[in-house]
Amino acid sequence: MIENTLNRDQQDRQRAKRMGIAPSASLRRHFVALARQVRRWGAEKAPAGRPLAIGVTSLNAGAGKSTVSYNLSAAMCSIGRTRTLLVESDFGQHYITRRLGQARSAGLSELLISVAGMDEVVHETPITDLQVMGCGRKSDQEALELPFDFLPDLFAEKMHEYGYAVFDLPVSNHLTACHAISPFLDGIILTVEANQIDHRLINRFRKNAANLGVEIIGMVINKS
Repeated sequence: MIENTLNRDQQDRQRAKRMGIAPSASLRRHFVALARQVRRWGAEKAPAGRPLAIGVTSLNAGAGKSTVSYNLSAAMCSIGRTRTLLVESDFGQHYITRRLGQARSAGLSELLISVAGMDEVVHETPITDLQVMGCGRKSDQEALELPFDFLPDLFAEKMHEYGYAVFDLPVSNHLTACHAISPFLDGIILTVEANQIDHRLINRFRKNAANLGVEIIGMVINKS
């Protein structure tokens, strides 16, 4: 079983490398450790009939939250053989789907307003058991008007086959959809750039998360 898993992971990395989207080899053990932490955290919280929904955000642009989202999702699949859906919800940025060659395709925004189905918005990746849903064609400002209160129904009706849904969220502030999506997630991870740690902003983030009713799983110090 271990040998089969190692062979599968090696094949995944080779396919991803050919596409230029290989998960970070140098940081792989850190993301595997993070994935194990998330699995332990979610073991007692796993909701019946829907995926465990996890968000990854940051306090400012350029902190590497999309990279963390992608590598965490790949590691979740690697250690658990659990189908994982990576949901790009940083509207207007398209960082993940641009790397996969799927930018500007229908995505979460079209699914929420019922103009596209799951088969149109979910795409395969080189990583076994990992699929990705783009954010769609809405800008970050247009996204503020999307009916995110439909997310629980989407989790139960459209995403029930996945064990985890990892949301690459926008930067955490009132000008993005981050605060609109967060209340419907089970937990959230904060990504902070090592040379831009601001305890005042981190404390504000903690208070906002408490007000939104979402649990903070942990914090990733990136680019250290």
